[in-house]
Amino acid sequence: WTRRCRCEMAKSRFSRGDLLALVAVLAIFGVVDSAYLTWQWYEAASSTWCDLGDYFSCTKVRESPFSAVAGIPVAMAGVMGFGILFGLAAVGLLGIDRVGPASTVTWLFGFALLGGLIGLGLTIVEVFVIQTICILCAVGFALDLAILAMAFALRRPDLNK
Repeated sequence: WTRRCRCEMAKSRFSRGDLLALVAVLAIFGVVDSAYLTWQWYEAASSTWCDLGDYFSCTKVRESPFSAVAGIPVAMAGVMGFGILFGLAAVGLLGIDRVGPASTVTWLFGFALLGGLIGLGLTIVEVFVIQTICILCAVGFALDLAILAMAFALRRPDLNK
């Protein structure tokens, strides 16, 4: 009895609303992080507070040819992606279960997965090609992975009744 009771308590630790609210808060942090990185790209300062040495340097990553596509900073994709995740979480919190052809949770999971894959790709480029880690980029990737985990948890049938 005790073991079953603990399992039931663990399952119901966070409600759907709790998870959506947490996604919204983390997405706001992601927008701020990505917006700051975008501003830093346009500012093009010679160094920044997050340059902690040769291997941990936001400036080296920002100055690499991988920091922009067609003259648009890659961090702008983070601003848009985290903005979309925030919007989907907010829509879910308002009780809207469907957006177009799919459920709000499906859209949330899909965009979080896309963000996680983009973050993984950018992290691989940082580590193996640029050979430098941008701390703020890593924070954005961690935020997206946390949102992805919550979006995955939101897919549980008992949360979508």
